[in-house]
Amino acid sequence: MEQKRMVDVAPIESSTLTPFERHVKYALRHLNDPQRLSQESPLASAYVLSRAIRDLPEPATLRSYGEALRTVIRTTAIRRLWQAPLPTTRDAMLAAIAEVRREPTDPRYAYVVLELRCFHDFIKPNRMSDIWEDPDLLLGSKSQHYREFDAAVKQLATLLLDTLQPSLRRERPRSPETLYGYDQKLATLQKAMQVRQTIVLSGPGGVGKTSLVARACEQLAQRPIFWYTLRPAFNDGVRSLLFALGSFLHEQGSSGLWHYLASVGGEPGDLDLAAGLLREDLAHLDAQAPLLCFDDLEHLAVTNLALMPPAYTQLIDLMEGLRTSATLVLISQRPFIPGDLHLEIDGLTVEDVGDLCHAAGYTLATGEAEQLHSYTRGNPQLLKLMLTLHNDGDQEALIAAPASSARSILPALQRLWRRLTADERRVLQQLAVYPYPAPADVFQATVLEHLERLHLITTDDEGGVMLMPALAPLIRDELSPELRARLHAEAAQVRLERGGYTAAAYHFAQSGDDNRAVQVWFPQRQLALGRGEADLARPIFYGINQQRLGKLERKALLIIRAELRQLAGQHTEGLQELEASDWAEESESGARLWRLRGELQLALGYPDQAIESYGEGLTVITRLVGQQVLLHHRRGIVMHRRRDLNACWQEIHRAEFELEILRGLVSEETGGYEEALAAYLRAQDLAELVSDETLLAQVARQIAAVHGRRAKLEAAVAHGMRAIELFERIGDRVSREKMCANLAAIYVQTREFQAAITIGVPAYEFFMSVHDPYYAAVTAANLAEASYGLGDLASATTYAEAVLTLGDRFAEPYALFTLGEVALSKGETAEAVARFSASMQRAERNDDPYMVAYAQRSLGEALLEHGDLSTARPHIEQSLATFRQLQIGDEITLSEQLLARVANTHC
Repeated sequence: MEQKRMVDVAPIESSTLTPFERHVKYALRHLNDPQRLSQESPLASAYVLSRAIRDLPEPATLRSYGEALRTVIRTTAIRRLWQAPLPTTRDAMLAAIAEVRREPTDPRYAYVVLELRCFHDFIKPNRMSDIWEDPDLLLGSKSQHYREFDAAVKQLATLLLDTLQPSLRRERPRSPETLYGYDQKLATLQKAMQVRQTIVLSGPGGVGKTSLVARACEQLAQRPIFWYTLRPAFNDGVRSLLFALGSFLHEQGSSGLWHYLASVGGEPGDLDLAAGLLREDLAHLDAQAPLLCFDDLEHLAVTNLALMPPAYTQLIDLMEGLRTSATLVLISQRPFIPGDLHLEIDGLTVEDVGDLCHAAGYTLATGEAEQLHSYTRGNPQLLKLMLTLHNDGDQEALIAAPASSARSILPALQRLWRRLTADERRVLQQLAVYPYPAPADVFQATVLEHLERLHLITTDDEGGVMLMPALAPLIRDELSPELRARLHAEAAQVRLERGGYTAAAYHFAQSGDDNRAVQVWFPQRQLALGRGEADLARPIFYGINQQRLGKLERKALLIIRAELRQLAGQHTEGLQELEASDWAEESESGARLWRLRGELQLALGYPDQAIESYGEGLTVITRLVGQQVLLHHRRGIVMHRRRDLNACWQEIHRAEFELEILRGLVSEETGGYEEALAAYLRAQDLAELVSDETLLAQVARQIAAVHGRRAKLEAAVAHGMRAIELFERIGDRVSREKMCANLAAIYVQTREFQAAITIGVPAYEFFMSVHDPYYAAVTAANLAEASYGLGDLASATTYAEAVLTLGDRFAEPYALFTLGEVALSKGETAEAVARFSASMQRAERNDDPYMVAYAQRSLGEALLEHGDLSTARPHIEQSLATFRQLQIGDEITLSEQLLARVANTHC
């Protein structure tokens, strides 16, 4: 692709937009000129649009990138802003505008702004001023419209990044045109790839391991191939790998992991659950099982295990856990993970060296092949560089160095460097600061073509370009500090223009501009974390010196670090940093810091201190809210058309929702089911006001649980099924299965045992497949009780014993209780007494009065059957007292009847 022309895309009114958002705005303004977009917009490139252009016919034309950008902008706006089929006529759109303009926070309002300003599919105003002057459109003011246009651009830009995911570019090294010397190993590798096993390739850098695997993959064109090159301090965390794998499998149509990562904001707290979902996704693709290739793994091979970072241990565990789920290819300079097949790639033979030189048009004299082999050690990359020098006119390039010379690529690079033009050297220096592929459209196409012919760079099929791996550190080490800083600053701007906020922060930090690194990332951090970039962000912001920052940037850095440490489970370190900061400032960031401090204290087991921190934060917020209300009042008098209060109401409704949920949970715990239900119904109304399906699903689950406890089966099932439907719609598989498990418990409570089995068994199998021991145990306990209720004693025993094997202490009392029921029904009273006694004791340790009461009464019944009346009576009496305290009428009656039976038996 041609190098993009630089265009002015920063008008004064766009001063609050990021560079990426300004380019989106520029694309919207020229939406009907795809040729211009292709020539001038960095967004109309293979690098940014790689996901959107994979189905375009080859070869792609320059105009086709502009057309693809137009298409993705329109489809994203319709799908994510309008969220429904568009009206079919102008009158229908006018009617829709009349409805939508009442609620400017509705995403459809943003779409209407874009329709009137840019799309013109239904309405094209005669003059731009008609947009805010025509009473049938968006009546207001010019300044208001410009603000609303920028707000719509921001919304669309965020959604475009979510759609295109440019930071999750598909990686796939190109197969070499020729591959010398590895025919036998290639055949062995291709054969091994046909079956599910782990293949390990090892050998020195530059000998062709990656090229060999790339050539083997070429023969598997119809098979999905995932390639992941490990880059220290960039993607060497388990969360980065999970996000990349989730994105890849989502493209293949298996989306369990992807939806889970989306539901937790890209930062999985439960790595075991994420790994389980990954294995389940791979199992769904069994008929077309993907090939998973992991390259440059030597970075994980720490010789001293005591010094191995926990992140590396997690990565190794994750990859080893995939051995039975997919074909793995592990590429490293030295093997450290065992495989089913190990191929040692040790370079070309003397004969191969001769063949390679002959193919390049150079006939070796007697003995020269041996000399070249001795000097290069059969390294194809070094040999190709020397041949490049020779073909470029350096007739002495292939004369072998003395045996004492260092066998390095550096001498050949130095000789070639002198023959390069200034532009070519500049491009190599620019690429040296990029740790992963840079956008090819940033550079002159003719320069890139020549450098690729010289075997100095490599390009991919998705618009990326990189230095050959062995050359990058050599060129980077030769950069002066001033040049290195300038090149990093240029790279930061390139990343910003393409929405790579975390990568831009890295380059700004490397350039010495720490303030700018914090400024560009802080407002975008939630978006970046949602793309799984926490592993990349941590070393950037942990390494910044606070003393070099301005006051506002220091406060922002403190929040960034605390949030990153909280996500990583580094609660002690996060709390130490927060406690060393200044807490006197009454600001929004100050309140956020108090909240983070409280969350870290709570995670460390200090609830009293957490309550104090939350209280301090509330004090700050209370004062700020008072000031905010006054400001809104005064501004509203002057600028009532701004409609800012609509956004405020949205936040107020969400805050009220959280309070109502908390009020319901507290009421439930104290047995106040009526109060809990009332709180949840109020929360449901608030969720409907903000039109948030995630909140609606959450509250539907809580309402179902309350109805279940009150034995209101019909209402419990209705709300439970509603929650399941909503979780399916938003793609939250984990929450869906949890709701199924909860619904199984509701059916057990209402003695609908077959219904519990029907909905509970798939949920149990899911939790077992993803290795979630808690929910698997809880669901198995309910299935055990349901099986017993159906008279299936064998299944009841199997599920109950599974609970004990899983080892969840909260589910164990229920499993022991069911085993006691099974034993009692078989007349094994001694076994029943032992099981009920164990159930009661463990329920007491768990502070579970419900289970204590049930187990104690059944223990009394078993003792009664065993003939031990004197020991049975106090257990039944105590259970009766507990049921009365809990106000569970049916159980009070049963306990009274059992106590009367004891009295009659004694008589």
